[in-house]
Amino acid sequence: MVEEQLTTKKTDDTGACILFQQVTMKVTQGQWVLLVLVVCALLWFVAEHESEMAIYDIKNIISPRGYLSEAKKVDNKPEKHSTGCVGAGAHMAEDLLCMERPKYLPNFKNPCWYAEENGKFRLKCVPYYHLLGVCKSGTTDLAFRIRAHEDVLPCNDCLGEKETFYWCRRRYGYTNRMTSIAPCNFSCFQDQFAEATQRIEETSTEAGYHNMITGDGSPSDFSDFRGWPKIPQNAGLEKPVVLTPHLMRHVYTDPKFILILRNPTDRLYSDYMMMGGLSAADFHEAVTGDIQIEENCMKNHTVEQCLYSLDIARRLRTRIFLGCYSVFMREWLKVFPREQFLILRTEDHDQDPKAQLTKVFNYLNLNYTEEWITSIANIPHKRVSKKKILKGSMLEKTRVLLDRFYSRYKKDMADILQDKRFLWLT
Repeated sequence: MVEEQLTTKKTDDTGACILFQQVTMKVTQGQWVLLVLVVCALLWFVAEHESEMAIYDIKNIISPRGYLSEAKKVDNKPEKHSTGCVGAGAHMAEDLLCMERPKYLPNFKNPCWYAEENGKFRLKCVPYYHLLGVCKSGTTDLAFRIRAHEDVLPCNDCLGEKETFYWCRRRYGYTNRMTSIAPCNFSCFQDQFAEATQRIEETSTEAGYHNMITGDGSPSDFSDFRGWPKIPQNAGLEKPVVLTPHLMRHVYTDPKFILILRNPTDRLYSDYMMMGGLSAADFHEAVTGDIQIEENCMKNHTVEQCLYSLDIARRLRTRIFLGCYSVFMREWLKVFPREQFLILRTEDHDQDPKAQLTKVFNYLNLNYTEEWITSIANIPHKRVSKKKILKGSMLEKTRVLLDRFYSRYKKDMADILQDKRFLWLT
């Protein structure tokens, strides 16, 4: 019986081989190509669905220049299921992803469009540029010098003619201290540029081109993601899949982002003093406790979960999380290519403001003369902290502690930007 089975199997195998040869001889070259494509498609399908929670390392897809091309943006699995309109539930922020992107007008340099309002068509505008961050790094001074240009208009009803706080806090119904207020919706945000909009509409070149622009200089927009649980797409999740960059990408077609970054250790001390700090000794005590809180959190959660957490932030005595630049930079580069960002250092701006301003005005496509930009660069710096001068420098042991905490983030930032200056070694 066994021999009969083996003989039968051998006969079957031989027949199968002959049949395969006959079929193979009849397959055309085009059919072979089709067969290869089908196999490749099957392999892709298996790889794509092997793990719905695959983790992506952005380093593997960053180009040598440090930015992501449009074709190489991080395609994070958790983000795929929540990029559309879901609608705002109770206690949630307005769902911007339900809004159709405005149809921006080609004869306006600033992003503007006409919208029907009370039976009439009115011009609406949003910022041409965002001075994204970071806090206590010279954003007030830089914003002042940008607004010195005759073609740049300030926002109205905003802090220092530069900060709306819309993207980082007000749209979620939070104040600077993260206490609750009435949320500011997208129409509310537009209203803060109503005066600039009127000037933009009234001013044009002989060719009919409206060349005036406005901007938003809210430095917390870059790194304050604490309102993420109120984004409708994040409802019920332990970590966000939609953040400020995703929302901005939905609203803007070609945004211009300016970042001015400062050594995070120095930034934190300046921020602490601005927020009502008492002394260098008290700062050391606060930093010691805050580092322990963040590091304890990171033992059981991701770095992002700890840095974006409002609950953790409310336990901190300083805003130590704002200095972990690389974590936030990676979020922005998942959505926007590197060339959308002009990234400066506070230390360079202090040392050679003219060179930095030249970069800024070129980036914003603003005309200027050498004489004019020299005069703007020579204006004394704005918002120099007198309180910090009176309280003295931070303690050396505090600097050592903070430098150690921030070292991993500085190294990561230098790698992302392919620029060792962001190690702040000198």
